[in-house]
Amino acid sequence: MDLPLVPRRAKPGEFTIGLDERITDPASIRVSFIILLDGDLVMSPEHLGVGYMAAVLRQVGVTCDIREVEHGDYSAIVAEIAEARPQIICFTLMSLNVPSCVEFSRQLRLAYPEGLIVCGGPAGTFTGTEVLRVNADADLVAIGEGEPVILDIVERVALDGDLTTIPGIAYRAGDGSLRQNPPRPLIHNLDVLPYPARDQLVDHGNKLEYVRVSTSRGCVAQCTFCSAPNLGNRVQAGKAWRGRPASSVVDEVELLVNTHRFRTLDFVDSTFEDPDGGRVGKKRVREIAEGILDRGLDIYYNICMRAENWADTADDHDLMDLLVRSGLEKVNVGIESGVASELVLWEKRATVDDNVRIIRMLREHGIYLAMGFIPFHPYATVETLVENADFLRAHSGHNLRRLTERLEVYPGTGILARMTEDGLVGEKYAATLDPYDYRYADERVQRLGIHFASLYNNDDYHQRGVITGQSAVFEFETFNVVVQTFVSRLYRRFHTNPAAVEVLERFKDFLHTKRQAMGQANYEFFMENLTDVLDDRLDEAKRHRQVAAIETRFREAIDRIRGEQLRVGMALHRLGLDVSSISSTMPEVTPGGAPRSYNGGAPTW
Repeated sequence: MDLPLVPRRAKPGEFTIGLDERITDPASIRVSFIILLDGDLVMSPEHLGVGYMAAVLRQVGVTCDIREVEHGDYSAIVAEIAEARPQIICFTLMSLNVPSCVEFSRQLRLAYPEGLIVCGGPAGTFTGTEVLRVNADADLVAIGEGEPVILDIVERVALDGDLTTIPGIAYRAGDGSLRQNPPRPLIHNLDVLPYPARDQLVDHGNKLEYVRVSTSRGCVAQCTFCSAPNLGNRVQAGKAWRGRPASSVVDEVELLVNTHRFRTLDFVDSTFEDPDGGRVGKKRVREIAEGILDRGLDIYYNICMRAENWADTADDHDLMDLLVRSGLEKVNVGIESGVASELVLWEKRATVDDNVRIIRMLREHGIYLAMGFIPFHPYATVETLVENADFLRAHSGHNLRRLTERLEVYPGTGILARMTEDGLVGEKYAATLDPYDYRYADERVQRLGIHFASLYNNDDYHQRGVITGQSAVFEFETFNVVVQTFVSRLYRRFHTNPAAVEVLERFKDFLHTKRQAMGQANYEFFMENLTDVLDDRLDEAKRHRQVAAIETRFREAIDRIRGEQLRVGMALHRLGLDVSSISSTMPEVTPGGAPRSYNGGAPTW
């Protein structure tokens, strides 16, 4: 039966959270959100998009749950869903988890044929009907922002309405054809949304690597490799960037700290200082930082910046100082290349000089740099590889993976369009969204890129970039962040104690020397392999020797640094200082019991 539905939005971009008044028992509608732990979600599983959709549904009384699924381990969760019998099962798709979703959906359809399977996320948004073609068991694909779409789907399921007329979905028509409806406009006012549900944080005992917070949506850049919503790939009409008021952001942070006793946050905005990277954006950033300090919120947090937005001016240095005082400890910057022509390829607004400057400024302010870098891509040459290796040797070369990173090709990106036009995309890409299904213009670069990828982790990573087991190279990268934040947190806590500063300065000198040596060793290792490719000397036996040697070298580095780090903790303890005070998990305000210690030994603070 096709029932007319009451419209919810008065004008484009306006989103009202509510259900048709004819739905008298919304709790009888059950929705399960499935989090496939592939890709980045392996490291920290919290999915904000799902959290927002669940919060919207709960606001109108719908019953929903969020379930995490380990890669390849589907049977138990499939059985749980079949027993719970939710009417709707939702997946958020990225390129890396499409195969997992296909297999999970297949098993779910066999166990529970009645469920409505809905896919969304970046891969769903940019491929639409192709997801239905690849996943024979999926019923609908949501295009764009998920909150209005899932609310509409729930409403129509409850009223037995026509699903095929929902704006912003791809679906299977009665004749078997695959069709896609025009997308909805972007949500204009983000403050209409409730705070995201934190089921995953609670399920993990209120302890994750970090808790994600979104202060904005969209991006005013148009990097050709990026599938995040930006000026260059917009699917939905509306403003490319929308931000929340600073007061709303600080309110959410305060609620998280007080409710969950956890204080390490990751602000997931594409660029924290958007929309302009200048006066307007930095005014909002300043208000957030001042709000954190004014409310006495003792937190640590990460953000993303763009290099071209920061200059060697008194105002920018003052703002960085303020951010550090409010808890900033790590910044992700999409450096991407030390070669000017490649920055043009990626349509980066930053220059090489901008990149060098932001690296120096962050170092001067004691902020850890998590650098995006893409030396291996279809248009790379031997010359660009060498130039990038030289750049990294001078700037953060201790992370070997930066030297060897391959481009991941995502749907909806400008670089995919160019590669398709140039005939560099693999035949199976459209069906699999395999981010590495492409060839290089220079076969030597391709051989070297594949060789380097084979040195880390296991076959899941080699073939699709899915992290199911970590080598020492990956562990060092995570451990290095923990060590750096260990130092920055202690400085922030004890900078007025001269003896503590002396201990920390010695440790910093040790770290600098160690990282410099590792950077030089990584550079020599890279150049040796490049020479082997040029001279056609790469062989399987040498690869196996290198895997073992790399594992040993990075494992020894971790052990050596950890040993020095423990000595720092003991030295500070002898000074009567409480190192546990920098833990991400705040001690409960109750008598008795020892506070959780923090020594930086594991990425779970």
